Amino acid sequence: MVESQIDRKNSEITLTIRIPSEKIKETFSRVKQEALKEVNLPGFRPGKAPPDLAEKQLNEDALSQSLFQEIFPLAYTEAISQHNIRPIIPPQVTVKSFKKDEDLVFEARTTEAPQVELGSYTNNLKGLKGKVIYGPEGKPLGKEEKITAAQVLEKLRETVRIDIPHILIDYEVQRMLSSLVDQVNSLGLTVEQYLSSQGKKAEELQKEYHEIAERNLKDEFILSQIAKDANITVSEKEIEDTISAAPDEKTRVGLREKRGRTYLEDILKKRKTIEYLLKIAEGSKTT
Repeated sequence: MVESQIDRKNSEITLTIRIPSEKIKETFSRVKQEALKEVNLPGFRPGKAPPDLAEKQLNEDALSQSLFQEIFPLAYTEAISQHNIRPIIPPQVTVKSFKKDEDLVFEARTTEAPQVELGSYTNNLKGLKGKVIYGPEGKPLGKEEKITAAQVLEKLRETVRIDIPHILIDYEVQRMLSSLVDQVNSLGLTVEQYLSSQGKKAEELQKEYHEIAERNLKDEFILSQIAKDANITVSEKEIEDTISAAPDEKTRVGLREKRGRTYLEDILKKRKTIEYLLKIAEGSKTT
């Protein structure tokens, strides 16, 4: 039985998990036996070398890593079940104590979805004033002023109460940076070369991404809460119609998979929620 303690700070969570030494010994013995099967020594078939010779070929650090990789997921899953936690990101893990013949103790930091206090969000949109929309050539697209989605989102960020956990922002920033590295590498450039071409320093990029991540996360949770509040849903027909409108068969196949459908449903729900908010803002303007 895994022992665990929980420390909550709003939606941010720190779990301290203790795994008994007996469990560690049992798992380590199994990991070690599996590793011995992979040992190759001249003159012996794989896994058939004498134990005293084979054990000398084992790497203690590799064994410890294999032990942790096997024991951590089950212990973490048990702990979040015990405390009825619903994490939205993978945990940040820190080993606190890992000594021979002693319990293994580690911390796992994660977060649940933050609380969103919408307040009277419909009233908050009443003060919005439209603006002239310009086309690519710099000419007005029409004579009437229109309220934009960007205005609506900005107003909601200003008035809705929501605190985004730092760990969640950091996670999103790292995801964005990883995506940037992949894109830059695909162009045959290093990140340093990219930053130089943009006239930016790494610290500036980090700060910029932090601001973008916090803003995007706020939008994500606010729109999700409003969709629940307004009972905005997406039908199977809407999903199927969107899939059918995709430009090629490869895209359609991808969207029909579970992950693709979930992504598509999320996009469509956000679009419908923004349309709902625009109608509120535009309607209040004419009343």
